[in-house]
Amino acid sequence: MILAVSDNRPTRGERRRQRLLEGAREVFLEKGFEATTLDDVIARAGGSRATLYDHFGDKAGLFAAIIAAICDDIQAPVTGGIGSDRDPGTTLQAFAQRFMDRLMEPDSLALYRLVIAESRRFPELGARVFAAGPERAAASLADYLRAETRAGRLVVRDPDTAVRIFLEMIKGDLHTRALFGAGKLPSRREIENTVREAVRIFLTGIRPG
Repeated sequence: MILAVSDNRPTRGERRRQRLLEGAREVFLEKGFEATTLDDVIARAGGSRATLYDHFGDKAGLFAAIIAAICDDIQAPVTGGIGSDRDPGTTLQAFAQRFMDRLMEPDSLALYRLVIAESRRFPELGARVFAAGPERAAASLADYLRAETRAGRLVVRDPDTAVRIFLEMIKGDLHTRALFGAGKLPSRREIENTVREAVRIFLTGIRPG
């Protein structure tokens, strides 16, 4: 008897999309949003305008897709925790650490600065990036808190508000310091300590009494 083996390798279309995202990320960081053209991205990553429009719609959609890819990675611990018997503390710790790991990467900091610099001239960019990144991450985590509340493992009266408070607790002043270049970048140890303490304090307020 021959057993079918699932093939989880990315398809040709998925590989093409990933190359476009990687190429676009490089070009955006080099040239900024306004100066980057779709032809620049094609020259770096290959493909065609038709492919870019098919996957991303326009330049702002392409930039938002870069942020969404980062967000997808950040959400993985929460997505995997929904419906499982994993302790909420473990899930929230994993999410918080991954959130800060990705947020504090040099490229992520550079992309964040770029959006802030460009969103006044291109308000659609700021709106689409917010929807693709922070808003999606908050919605996913709020869904998780609702599920855990229904299961009786947590007590969260307003998950949407709780999530926004939690995300700011995780960041503390570390992200702002890194964005502003205020002194030395926070160390790995400082980030881990901040994340651990934020999760501990947050859980103290939402575990059943």
